[in-house]
Amino acid sequence: MHSYSPSTKESVLSDPSAMRIRGVVFDMDGTLTTPINEYLQQMRQDINVPEGMDTLSYVDTCLKGEAREQAHRRILEIETAAMANMELSPGLIDLLQFLQDNGIRTGVITRNNRMAVDHFINNVIGRQLQEHKELFSFDPILDRSFRPIKPSPDGLLYISQQWSIPPEQLMMVGDHGDDLLCGTRAGSIACLLRYHDNRRFEPLSHLVVDRIDELVQHLTSGFRPSMLATDDSKAKK
Repeated sequence: MHSYSPSTKESVLSDPSAMRIRGVVFDMDGTLTTPINEYLQQMRQDINVPEGMDTLSYVDTCLKGEAREQAHRRILEIETAAMANMELSPGLIDLLQFLQDNGIRTGVITRNNRMAVDHFINNVIGRQLQEHKELFSFDPILDRSFRPIKPSPDGLLYISQQWSIPPEQLMMVGDHGDDLLCGTRAGSIACLLRYHDNRRFEPLSHLVVDRIDELVQHLTSGFRPSMLATDDSKAKK
C-alpha cells in the first residue's frame, strides 16, 4: 500500500502530486462524540437481536409489519435518550482546527437518525461551542436515510464523487468495524479510534489512534498504512 505524504499546506505546495489525505470522513457516535455503548447494548437487548447480527439489518430484514414498527420506535426512543448525554470526543477541536487550517475537507457518515445529527450540530455544538462552530462545517452529512448504510462503501464513494477526490485520498475515522469496513471497501484509509472495548476491530484498520487528535501528527508527518486491514464479515453492532 502507498505511503502517505504530509497533508499540510506547505507539503502540498512543495509536492502537489504526492499521495496524501485530502478529505476526512467521520462516524458520529463514539467518534465525534464519546462512546454510547450502553445504549447500543440496551437496543440489542430490547429488540432481541440475535448474536452476530447487526441491529438495523435485523430489524429491516427479519421483522415485519407491527414488529418492525415497534422496533424502529424503540430504536428512536433509545437514540433520543442517548442524545442527552452527547459529549465531544477529547481532542476533536484541535483536529478540526488542523483540518480547516490545511484545507482538508470533512464529512460525516452515521447510522444514527437525522434528529440525533441535528441535535449534535445545533445543541451540543451550537450552544456549547459557539466560538468553534465554524470548525463543524461538515459537508455532506449522511445519516441512515442514505442507503445502503455502513458497512457498505456507498456513502463514502458518494462523498468521493461529490468532492472529486479519489477514494484512496480519503480517510474514514470510526470506532466500529462498520466504519472500518466502509473505508476499506471503498479503497480508502480506515482509522480506528480505539477504546478498551473495541480492540477486536484493530485488524480491520490501516491506522489506530487512542485519541482523535493523534491524527494531527499522522497528517502532519505522513504515515505508512498498516497492511493488516481485512474484510471481516463478523464486524457487527
